[in-house]
Amino acid sequence: MARIKFNPIVRAVAVIASVAALATGTTFALLQSNTVSLQPNTLSAATAALRIGGDNGTSCATSSDTSVPGFTSVKLVPGVESATLPFCLKNTGDIPLAITSSVTGSNVAGQIPFNEVTLKVTCTGGPIVTDTLDAFTNKAILSSLNNGSSVDCSATATLSNSYDPVTDGTTVPSFSINFVGNQLPPS
Repeated sequence: MARIKFNPIVRAVAVIASVAALATGTTFALLQSNTVSLQPNTLSAATAALRIGGDNGTSCATSSDTSVPGFTSVKLVPGVESATLPFCLKNTGDIPLAITSSVTGSNVAGQIPFNEVTLKVTCTGGPIVTDTLDAFTNKAILSSLNNGSSVDCSATATLSNSYDPVTDGTTVPSFSINFVGNQLPPS
């Protein structure tokens, strides 16, 4: 029988190549057979929902109102703060909200101008926010109202000391005090 002689270098390369192919195939097979997963997945969008309860007997615990009566039949005396208008705000959504407030409405000729009336809004745990009706825009009322929580608030109005209802008009044009709940930025 004839013997074939292989160069020792060729033999070494063949052995190394065989071992490398076997190791690669085995490793590849092991890596391909190991599977894990996150399941099942159910995702939904959070809701931001702010409700208001007022002096009309609607408490925040049961309120689904988006509007309640504001100041009605209030006789403003120059320099004297009006009676307090109590109300409450409730976050019925899924996420904490930052609450801001703005006044909407327009001056009307022959009526008390908005810059002559100061509005003060206070909510438990928040700052006392005071400004004239014409400048009451995007005022920070509460930095955070947690979901499911409610807060007691109040508002008062004051007519400027220098205003003369006899010569300058006796009524304030209709206006709305709007409260907006915005999602807090992620921390």
